[in-house]
Amino acid sequence: MKAESQTHASLLRKISALKDENQKLQRSLQTAKQNSDLYEALIEFAADAIFMGDPSGNIIGANQRAAQMSGYNYDELVGMKLCQFFSESEQGEKPLRFDLLQQGEIVKAERLLLRKDGTTISVEMNSRMLPDGTYHSVLRDITAHIQANEALRISEEKFSQIFRLSPDAIALTRMKDGLYLDVNIAFVNIVGWSYEQIVGHSAHADGLDIWRNPEDRQRMLQILEKKGEMNALEIDFKGKNNKIIHGSMSARIIEINNETCILSITRDISERLALQKKQQDLEQQMLQVQKLESLGVLAGGIAHDFNNILMAVIGNCDLAQRRLNPESAVMGNLHQIKLATSKAADLSNQMLAYSGKGKFVIESLNLSLIIEEMKQILSISSSKKATLRYDLTPNIPDIEADATQIRQIVMNLVINASDAIGNNSGIIAISTGVMRCERDYLQSTWLDEKLEEGDYTYIEVADTGCGMTDDMVKRIFEPFYTTKFTGRGLGMAAVLGIVRGHKGAIKIYTELGKGSTLKVLFPTSNLTAARQQIEPEGSPLKEKGLVLLIDDEEAVLNISQEMLSEFGFEVITARDGIEALQIFKQRHEQIRFVLMDLTMPNMDGEEAFREFRRIDPQVKVIICSGYNEQEVSQKFVGKGLAGFLKKPYMLSELQNTIQKLLKN
Repeated sequence: MKAESQTHASLLRKISALKDENQKLQRSLQTAKQNSDLYEALIEFAADAIFMGDPSGNIIGANQRAAQMSGYNYDELVGMKLCQFFSESEQGEKPLRFDLLQQGEIVKAERLLLRKDGTTISVEMNSRMLPDGTYHSVLRDITAHIQANEALRISEEKFSQIFRLSPDAIALTRMKDGLYLDVNIAFVNIVGWSYEQIVGHSAHADGLDIWRNPEDRQRMLQILEKKGEMNALEIDFKGKNNKIIHGSMSARIIEINNETCILSITRDISERLALQKKQQDLEQQMLQVQKLESLGVLAGGIAHDFNNILMAVIGNCDLAQRRLNPESAVMGNLHQIKLATSKAADLSNQMLAYSGKGKFVIESLNLSLIIEEMKQILSISSSKKATLRYDLTPNIPDIEADATQIRQIVMNLVINASDAIGNNSGIIAISTGVMRCERDYLQSTWLDEKLEEGDYTYIEVADTGCGMTDDMVKRIFEPFYTTKFTGRGLGMAAVLGIVRGHKGAIKIYTELGKGSTLKVLFPTSNLTAARQQIEPEGSPLKEKGLVLLIDDEEAVLNISQEMLSEFGFEVITARDGIEALQIFKQRHEQIRFVLMDLTMPNMDGEEAFREFRRIDPQVKVIICSGYNEQEVSQKFVGKGLAGFLKKPYMLSELQNTIQKLLKN
C-alpha cells in the first residue's frame, strides 16, 4: 500500500506540473496573440506603406497606407508583383536587388512609385528578407521632402546667381569683428582689391580700413541692433589706393552656424551723385545766367534812358559853345560840363557793355599784341606792390572783336587782381594762349550759352591775392556789387557783358587766401575786318531843306531840333512812328532826310522805317539810339539805312553824319 501511495503522489505532482506548464503555455499563447494583434495593428495603421511578399516577389499582404499610397485596394494588391509599382526605366536605373535580400542585407533606395492612376510619387524604400523566405518592404512618401529640397536648391541657386551677378556690391561679414566671409564680383570690382585680398580680412582700420568715417560703421550697427535691418544709408567707403566710393547701403542681421553676421548690399552712387552735382551746377548756372540777363536788360534800359538825358546836356553845351564868343568867361564852365558828361557817357557805356549790347568796331585782333601795347598803362594802373609778369604766346590765332572793349577787359581784370593783392606784395601773371574746348569744359564756364566746341584764344590773369569765397564768385559779375569802399561795381559786370557780346566764356579758379585766376576765352577767327575811322569834323555846315525829326523824348526832340536848325534846316517833328508816318505821307517829296529814334511807343523806328520805304524807296534815314551801332545795324542789314548816331552825340558827330549822307 505504501508503494502504491507513493506512486499516486508522484503522479499527482506530475499532473500538477503539467497543469502549471499548460497554464503557462496558455498564458504565453495569449500574450503572443496579443502581441500579434498589436503588431498587426501597428502595421495596419502605420504612417508608412508596408508590403509583404513571398520569395517570388508576389505581394501577400499590405497595410492601409500601402493601399492609399498606391491607389489600389487590398484585394487588388494581393497577388501583384512589387516590380509593378516601378517603371521599367526606374527598375533599370535602380534594380530591386532581390539577390541582396536573399543574402540577408537590408536594401535602401529612393524611388519613384508608379500609382494606379499613372502618377508618381517619391518614396524612400527599405526592404528585408525574413527567415521564412518572405520579405517586408517599408515605403515612406518623401515627395514633400524632395519638393522642399528642390525648392531650397532652386532658392540657393537663385541667391547664388543674384549674389554672383548682381551689379551691386554684396558682402557677408561677421558682426563682432567685421571679418569678410564672402563677397561678390561687383564688390571686388568696385573696391579694387582681389577676392583673396578681401575674404578673411577685416573691414576695420587694422584690416582693409574700408570705412572712410569709422563712426559710420557704429551708426550702422546701432540701427541694426535696434531694428535688425536698415535701408539705403548713404555712406562713403575707401577702396584700393584710397579711392573714395559713395555708396547707398542696405543691410540685415542673419545667423550662420550660430554666429551673428551682416548681409549687406551696397550700390555705388558715385556717378549718380556726380551727375546730380553737375545738374545742380547747371541749374545754378542757368539761374545765374537768367539773373544776369535780367540785370543786363535792366542795365541796358537804364543806359538807353541815361543816354537820352545826356543827349540834352551835351547838345545844349555844344550849341552854347558854338554860339558864344571863344573868349567868353563861361567857356571854361561849358568845357567842364562836357568833360563830366563824357564821364557819365563812359559809365553808360559800361552798363551797355554789361547788357551785351556794347559791340562797336569789329576787327581781327591778336590778343598778345593788344596786351603788349598796354604794358605801360597796366603798370601804372596796378598796385605798386604788385609785380606784373607776362607770358604772351606769339602767333596765336586772331579773334574777331572790338579793340577798345578788349582793352577794357584786360584793364578791369588787372585792376581786379591788383585790388585782391591790396597792400601786400604779390604777383599778377598775365598770359595768352589757345586751347581746345570740349563741351564739358564749356559747361563749367560762365556764359555757356550753347557755345560750340573748338579752338578758343584766351587771356588769363592770375594773382596771389586774397582769393574769393563761393558767395563772392557767385556775385562777382553782378552790377554794382563790389567789395571796395570806393568802387562802383561795374568793372567786372562790364567784362561779363563784353564777353557775352563776343560769344565768349569766362572760367574762374580761386582759393581763399591763395589767389584767383580768371581766364577769358574768345572763339578764334580767320576773318579780318577793317576798322572804322573817325572822320574829322568838316567846315561848318550850312544847308537848306526840310528834315523830319522823330523822338519820343521831349528833351532830345528839342535839342536835336535846335542842332538841325543851327545847320540851316527847316525841322518838322513827330513823337512816335504813327505821327511821323502821317507827316511823311503828305510831305515825303519835300523831306531831304529823316532823323529818327529807334525805340518809341506805338510804332518803333524799325517798323516806321519799313513804312517809309514803302512810300519812298529812296528815302534817307539816320537812326539814333542809346544802344550801339553793332546792335542796331543788325536790324537794318541790306535795307538801305543811310546812317547811325549813338546817343549822346555831339554837334560835330551829327554834322559829320549829315555831310556823309548828303555827299553820297
